[in-house]
Amino acid sequence: MVRPFALCFVTYYPHRDLLTRIKGALKDGYTVYIWDNTPSGDKLFHNIKEDNLFIHGNGINEGVGFALNKLLTHVHSELFSLALYFDQDTLFSTAGLSWIMNWLNHNELNIKETAVLNFKSNTPENEIKKSKLQNAYFVISSGSLFKLENIRKIGWHNPKFFLECVDYELCARAHFLNFTISQVSGCPGLNHYELQPFNSAIIFNRKFEFRLYSINRNFSFIFNLLRLSLKSLFKGHFMLAWYFFRNIITHLLNQIRAIFLTSLNIFTIVK
Repeated sequence: MVRPFALCFVTYYPHRDLLTRIKGALKDGYTVYIWDNTPSGDKLFHNIKEDNLFIHGNGINEGVGFALNKLLTHVHSELFSLALYFDQDTLFSTAGLSWIMNWLNHNELNIKETAVLNFKSNTPENEIKKSKLQNAYFVISSGSLFKLENIRKIGWHNPKFFLECVDYELCARAHFLNFTISQVSGCPGLNHYELQPFNSAIIFNRKFEFRLYSINRNFSFIFNLLRLSLKSLFKGHFMLAWYFFRNIITHLLNQIRAIFLTSLNIFTIVK
């Protein structure tokens, strides 16, 4: 069966678990494109002898924005109209890929003006609205299906954004040009958080999870969000500007909470 989209990954010192997931996708007939940001290159995938695996990179880490720019441009030149992207630490299954493919077969006309369509997992919280298409102001890149002709019109990813807010910046430009950003809930086997490096704190027998970022990452994230908020305001997209600014507040509160939990000594922290 012809697959309606290519699978794309940007890797940086990838874990062997990713190799298992990619092998499963290749066996199921998907074409996989990898841009390797690992300095000097990573040999993890080079033992896979499959005609539908393509590995690219230039031996240096120039950031996610640069990698996605190059990767999706190349995939589009290979005559794919859609590219499904996952971060290397996002869990997905071939059943989930089939679910996405079937959803597309029944909803192709509904996403004509969509630039980015993000798939969310099937959880008890969103079971009621399972597979419902909803508009969004911005979405993360991982789990997102890029409609490549529309992304080309928007201008691909911005290589000046090294890591933080690469996805949000693309969504902002999509809104400026009146393209749609959408989400669909209900995809099985999709998990963005299980492999994330969260800490767990036990306080009075209650578990709290948190993630403390470095000063550089915090500064980059807040600075880029502020840039996007001001640019959206200048463009007349007032709600978009507010949501970017609200994310600054949310992020700061989360980091203050993480600092507070880290500084306490009355609990046990488990990595």
